[in-house]
Amino acid sequence: MRDIEILRVSAQLDGEDHAASAEAARKEALKWTQKRAGRLLPKVAWDMKDFDLPVGGRSSTAVRIENDALDLWALRAEDPDKEVAGRVWSTEIIIGGEVGSRPHVSLRLIVSTTERDFNIEPHVPGPVLQMIEAPGLIRGARKLFSEPVTIQTENGAEDLCDHLEDKERRLPIFVIAMPGDGGQPHIDITVLAKAVAGLARIVLVSAELTWVLTKRFGKYRSVFNGGVRAYLRGFSATDDPFRHRLFMEADLRKTGGASACVRSLRALAAEVSISETRLGKDVLDFAAVRTASRKLRKTDLSNQAAPNEELLKTAEELVESLEKQIDEKDKEIDGYIAEIEAVEDRAHAAEQENRSLLSHVRQLQAALAEGNAAPTQEPPLPQDWSEFTDWLDQTYPDKVLLTPSARRMARSPEFEDVTLVASAITWLATIQHDRRLNGGGSLRDVQVVNGILNSPCGGDTYAADWKGRRYEVDWHVKNGGNGRDPKRCLRIYYFWEAETQQTIIDHLPSHRRTSAT
Repeated sequence: MRDIEILRVSAQLDGEDHAASAEAARKEALKWTQKRAGRLLPKVAWDMKDFDLPVGGRSSTAVRIENDALDLWALRAEDPDKEVAGRVWSTEIIIGGEVGSRPHVSLRLIVSTTERDFNIEPHVPGPVLQMIEAPGLIRGARKLFSEPVTIQTENGAEDLCDHLEDKERRLPIFVIAMPGDGGQPHIDITVLAKAVAGLARIVLVSAELTWVLTKRFGKYRSVFNGGVRAYLRGFSATDDPFRHRLFMEADLRKTGGASACVRSLRALAAEVSISETRLGKDVLDFAAVRTASRKLRKTDLSNQAAPNEELLKTAEELVESLEKQIDEKDKEIDGYIAEIEAVEDRAHAAEQENRSLLSHVRQLQAALAEGNAAPTQEPPLPQDWSEFTDWLDQTYPDKVLLTPSARRMARSPEFEDVTLVASAITWLATIQHDRRLNGGGSLRDVQVVNGILNSPCGGDTYAADWKGRRYEVDWHVKNGGNGRDPKRCLRIYYFWEAETQQTIIDHLPSHRRTSAT
């Protein structure tokens, strides 16, 4: 069993009566919890006092720290997944802060699972949507919404540009440009807005107002003609445009393109919510609040000279709380280590790509110096797996790339015919690449070499990370039959990166193993 943090929400409650806003927000959280608790919540829960309701796999617990300086209420609610056995969702909600100040709300969504291939489409829990409606949530002095905000005037578009460049901005802004033909957005903006409420802002810009963004930032940093762009924190008119992911209208019009865009934006919003917030400052965790509550209670009892039995019970509760906190922190650390390893893999892949491109540039420079338009011949196809990655890096460094996991798989696989794999990759780097850029027919079930086909993954489509972004691996090169002998069954799983016009291979050279297989 491992714990995976899915998302974090950090906001403040709207309204001038801070105590009333906090009370209303706590009630919304309890209403949501009651629907999942398995039993009626006790009266002390609705009195906003400490309670513990253990119901197999769906425990609900709350603690409250309340004194002259601080009023902090923390809830942790567990909910078994309705479809996947053994998967349990935990939602942590902390509401409050210094007495007299605007109350803060922080929420964490965590999943405990044994799944080997865990893949979901993130969505904020219900309490976020309920609190946005009443009493209201704000972030950075701007209200949060669970529906898109439509820009209807030039002044509104200028304000959007100011907000995009605001150095204090923390949330991503997903800008959706209306199609020039007057039609509707290509993506489901309602589903997206509810899924990322509190994690990102969704802004709809009419086609005739997108010129304001283009004039302000230039066409490479703008969005227009039905496209969608994710503007991350720190954007400016001189920023790297590739850091702010762009979905072109042509790609959104393709089969599955719009839904893939929504899935990518949901994943991006969730990932940024974790990377851009600090645990213990922007977002509090339930374990820390629970432990602090037990410590304060023990101190109060000691000061009141409470009976030894009561002190002992409180001390035991504090020890238990500390043990749980340590266990949860250990799981968090494991998650951070996994993320560090993933970042290191991305760094190594980027370094390898850079070296390969530099080598390719030097070959071209040498060829030009000798009076040739290009190098006279490509390296021969590899005959052994030990030669494979060097061959690929040298031959197609700007067209076909391996993810870190695919690079590891290519070191010493069981698949016997490395030359066949290299031939298939040559097709990906030439015919497939040209058709993606210039057209020339469908790529579905095209013969690559004898008995080898290029096909959509269909139901085997899966998500993969590449350079900090989430993509859908939706194509594969394969040989016929359903055999799974890793020595003879060829599978090269890949996706097309439209912005850089590159083919990214995530898995090779045999069948991908999943929890189902």
